Amino acid sequence: MNIVIYLRVSSEQQAERELSIPAQREALQRYADEHGWSIVDEYVDEAKSAKTDARPDFQRMIGDAQKTDKQFDAIVVHKFDRFSRNRADHAIYKALLKKHGVTVVSASEPVDADTPHGFLLESMLEVISEFYNVNLRHETLKGMRENASQGFHCGGRVPFGYRRVQTGRKVTYELGTDQEVKLVQQMFHMAAEGHGGKRIARELNQQNIIEGKRWAPSTVLAILNNAVYLGKRVWNKKSEADGKKNDMSEWIVAENAHPAIVDQQLWDATQASLMARKINKTH
Repeated sequence: MNIVIYLRVSSEQQAERELSIPAQREALQRYADEHGWSIVDEYVDEAKSAKTDARPDFQRMIGDAQKTDKQFDAIVVHKFDRFSRNRADHAIYKALLKKHGVTVVSASEPVDADTPHGFLLESMLEVISEFYNVNLRHETLKGMRENASQGFHCGGRVPFGYRRVQTGRKVTYELGTDQEVKLVQQMFHMAAEGHGGKRIARELNQQNIIEGKRWAPSTVLAILNNAVYLGKRVWNKKSEADGKKNDMSEWIVAENAHPAIVDQQLWDATQASLMARKINKTH
């Protein structure tokens, strides 16, 4: 029988352990040899989560399976959770593949889904996989919440004017170059004096203080509204589920998490000026 193999890892940490791409490939080759199967192709998604089907090679594999001249009869994975950690996706894609004469086989979880016992066992494995995924997300968010409450970095781009500092597994900020710090302070002073984002961006671009750096009004306003420059670390502004803005009561704010670039007086003056400009525009 001709088969293809699907290989996936979701992170660098996982790639360093037994589920690395080379380890999966070796195990699947051995499994195919034991059954006398021929591997005609392989599909690989690195650093891709199986809780979504938005994986390039996964989708290419599904597309190839639906072709009238497809070259394989089965997809072999190391474990079913390599194929999907989402029960709905697992059921939908397996049904679609079955319609085109393609089965999904787990090398380390041999079950016959066509028998009642096999169907039950495979369903239980899917539930366990999804539970693992949901529980992992919960534990990750709990860890990030604790990390943020202590003022540490929880991912994302480091704001202009700062640099990353890593101690062990904890990451925080230190001040960037004097040039960058003074540039941020200039933005706040100009805003406090009543200038808007367009005027500030135009002035900075004319000065060309940092060669090749072009400022957009939206970038300037993002800086002026970021409490990070007060030395605060704010996390959980948006929902991890849908990206919508969370209520302020759900924000986690750590005071004095890193060196401030502006003081409270300048921050307050800037925010008052920005609010006044916003009100004037609506009238």
